[in-house]
Parts: sequence; C-alpha cells; structure tokens
Amino acid sequence: MKNKTLPLLAIVILAACTEKKQGTTPPEKTVEAFKTLHPKAVIEKWNDEPPIWEAKYSEGSEKGAVSFDQKNDVTETELVLSENALPNLEAIKGYITANYPKERILRCEKIVKTAGDTTYEIQITGKELIFDTAGNFIAEEPD
Repeated sequence: MKNKTLPLLAIVILAACTEKKQGTTPPEKTVEAFKTLHPKAVIEKWNDEPPIWEAKYSEGSEKGAVSFDQKNDVTETELVLSENALPNLEAIKGYITANYPKERILRCEKIVKTAGDTTYEIQITGKELIFDTAGNFIAEEPD
C-alpha cells in the first residue's frame, strides 16, 4: 500500500499558503472613517493590503472603493465610471484602437490620490491602461 498521507499533506500546505484572508475585519476607527465619508453606502468587502485597508462599496448606483492608511486617512478613492463619462474619451479610444486593435473597454475607474492626482484606469483583457485627465497614456499594468 502506498503512503497517501504525503500527497494529501502537500495539498493542504499548498492550499493554506495560497488562501486569501476571508472575513477580515478592519479596525473600528477605519470603519468609522469610512462611514463618515459615505454614511449611506453598503460595504461589499474590506481588503487588507497592509498597511492599507480598502473598503469596496456601493451607494445607490455608485460603486467604488476607498483606501485608508494606519491613521485612518484616505490615501486613494476609486469610482467606477461608464465609458461615456471618461474625459477625452476619443483620445483614450484612439490609443486603445492603435495599440490594442482587438480589445474593447471592459471597465473604467477614476482614481484620485490624496495629493489630488487624478488618473483613469481602463480595463481591457488582462491589463489595466492608465491615462491622465487629458487622455494621455501613462502606463500599462497587469490586471
């Protein structure tokens, strides 16, 4: 009889190493900071990305996320937008058509950093394309 314990143990260890934290609860002060910003929002999920806590939420037809640092200060906000709400949509679409001719826009988000820097993340298959407010391409990131 072969020893089946070793392969089973390997599977358990692999699963434990790749498992994401489920049901993570942020500090109460972080929850309070979020509720101050969005008192009527429904929190869909908290992501623990040390040292940042991110709240994904919906509020009416709005969907977005807010990230907080250890002092419960906002570091970044994300807001899901329709394609037509993008500034300089023609420039963005022109860039995508020229550089990714077989792709189409899957999702759009407006990203605002604490310093006030605003960018737009455009999701295409397997990638996020980052544009500034003038529609100029900044970077490509894996999705």
